[in-house]
This record gives sequence, C-alpha cells and structure tokens, in this order.
Amino acid sequence: MAASTRHAIHEHQTAPVDTVIDGYFSAEGVPYVSAEVFLPRLGVMGEVPFLIDTGAVATALHPDAGRELACPFDRLVLPREFEGVGGSHIYYRELAVVRFSDGDEILSVSIELSIAKPGSPSDGLDSLLGRDILNRVRLEYDFPQERLELATS
Repeated sequence: MAASTRHAIHEHQTAPVDTVIDGYFSAEGVPYVSAEVFLPRLGVMGEVPFLIDTGAVATALHPDAGRELACPFDRLVLPREFEGVGGSHIYYRELAVVRFSDGDEILSVSIELSIAKPGSPSDGLDSLLGRDILNRVRLEYDFPQERLELATS
C-alpha cells in the first residue's frame, strides 16, 4: 500500500489531498472512532465513541451516549423503524453534524442521525458508525498492526 500524504483541511483550501482520522481498537479488538456530534435543533454537542459497523445502514446514537450528551429525548419527533438482528426497533431522525478530528485533520459530515430513546432494546449498546458515513470514506483496517483509519481521497 502506498503511503498517503496527510494534509489538514483549512476553510480556504478547496481541494484537500487526503484527510486521515485515526480510530482505535478496544482491548477486545472492537473497532471504534470518536467524533464530536452536534444536534443543531436540540442545541446539543459532545464527544461520542462510535463502534464502526459496516453492517449498519445508518449511524445511530444509543441511549448511553445520548444521556452523556444530555440529549432531550422528549423533543425527538421523527420516528423511523429499523429491522435488525433483535427485531424491529424505533429510532428518531435528527439532523446532525458529525465532526472527526485528529490533531490538525478535520472531517465534518452532515447526516440524518438515528437516535434511540432510553428504555429501547439498544440501551447499554455502543453507538454505531454506519454506512451513511462509512460510504463517504476509505476505511483502513489492519488489526495485526493496530492501525484503524478513516480517510478521504
């Protein structure tokens, strides 16, 4: 694999060569990446660790992370039903900006985030980074070398 040149995205820069965001593996080998989540309508912002899930159609904020962000769950109004391994589950759609940062490297993505309310089957589960974001980046996954990167190119 060729080495990539890493450049920071600056507001005045029109065509960045490559942005690389480092993820990490848990002690059990589970792949994660942390990102800042901003929910403009709700006035909520904070850091969330996301489990990288190539099987998830959409990025999902689960109740534990929502509580950490002080998300006003009672203000979620746009239900969406997802079918999964455990059956059918209700999430709520909310416009969000998900911002990944690794030193000078920045990648911001606007999405419709799926949020689960407390008391749902996803209580106690990690939030998921799904294909709505993963399909916009290149995922470099090398567990033996302990290297996990999200990159644009």
